[in-house]
Amino acid sequence: MASPKLHPAESSRRSSSEHSQGMAAACHDDCVGTSTMVDAGHGADTAVQGTPNRDEHGRGWLAQRLEGEVTLKHADIIFLFCYFLSGLCDSSVFRAWGCFVSMQTGNTVFLGLGASDYAFRKTSKWLKSLVSICSFVIGSCVFSMSRWIGPQKRRTLVSTFAIQCALLIIAASLLQSGAISGKTGPQSSSGGSGSGIVTADDPQPDKAMFLELVPIALVAFQSSGQMAASRLLGFNEIPTTVLTSLYYDLASDPGLLLPLSQNVKRNRRLNAAIGVIAGAIFGGWLARATGGIETALWIAAASKFVIANSWLFWKGEQKIPSPV
Repeated sequence: MASPKLHPAESSRRSSSEHSQGMAAACHDDCVGTSTMVDAGHGADTAVQGTPNRDEHGRGWLAQRLEGEVTLKHADIIFLFCYFLSGLCDSSVFRAWGCFVSMQTGNTVFLGLGASDYAFRKTSKWLKSLVSICSFVIGSCVFSMSRWIGPQKRRTLVSTFAIQCALLIIAASLLQSGAISGKTGPQSSSGGSGSGIVTADDPQPDKAMFLELVPIALVAFQSSGQMAASRLLGFNEIPTTVLTSLYYDLASDPGLLLPLSQNVKRNRRLNAAIGVIAGAIFGGWLARATGGIETALWIAAASKFVIANSWLFWKGEQKIPSPV
């Protein structure tokens, strides 16, 4: 049966209606698909950025903290305390082994005496001084490399003082275990006087003395770390180990008599000298009271541990955004 013929105008309207419905359906499908993709992308971004304590790179709180720089405000307090630790370690080590681990000027004099004085050359003190000097120089080369990774970065300061702490722990453990003697009585571990003064009883180097070179090298190596940190952070007036130049700078300062609030560098130098004296007194008292130097080294190690952790929570440097 033949289908009825449609009027041309009606046929055109029906075709146009069908075309419009098809376009609407296609547009609906596209909109739904696009919305789904946007929601999925937003969900992925939320999964990365919405994680607690993580930045856009996915780093945790600790990684972000270590990457930042510390402010230098009040940082001089750390290095003034390091002067106290230098006095503590030097006085203790000198009582036991007759050399220094921070003050390398004294060791250089002892080394010269060993080359020129036969009585001094018979002892082991010149060799201990030489080992201390070499260890300090090597440590200075190693720790100074932190300038290439950012000396003011929190991770640099934390790791630097953590290494110092670890070396002190190793040295103190060797003495505490009895593997190496650090006695400061009338006779040292190698049979000498243990006072740093040459006597007729001071023997020539023996096996026990060579073992003593190990903690001397460790403590001298770590001493260079605190000096490198102070220099690289710009505290040149308090290098934590040197006093001779500090005494000159203090005495020749044209603002020596200025009020406390008007001469910060003078204040730092004066406190540094007081810190070394206080540390030396405390170290000498400990050596006399305990008969050994391991207690002093444990105190120094604990102090370096506290310093390393204090850098972790030290206030960060406030960056001023540059104008666009």
